[in-house]
Amino acid sequence: MDNYYVLPLEIESDFIWCVMENQTEQLIKAFEFEDEAVDYAEFLESGGAFDGFTPSFVLQEVALSQNINYEFSDFLSE
Repeated sequence: MDNYYVLPLEIESDFIWCVMENQTEQLIKAFEFEDEAVDYAEFLESGGAFDGFTPSFVLQEVALSQNINYEFSDFLSE
C-alpha cells in the first residue's frame, strides 16, 4: 500500500490495530482486529478517502452540547 499502512500498538498485553496515513502520519482509525484494519486500509487505498492526504479537521471530534438527533426528531413530530 502506498498511502496507508496498519500499525499494531500493544496496550496492556492487548493489541490495537491502527490505520495510519503515510504522508501525514495521522491516525485515521483504530480497530480491535487486524483483519478489519487491513480491510479498511485497503478500502482507503482503493479510493475510499482523500488519496493519502486527509485534512486534520476531518479527523477531529466535535463535542455537542445537545443531542441533535433528539432535537431533529422533536422538530419532525410537531
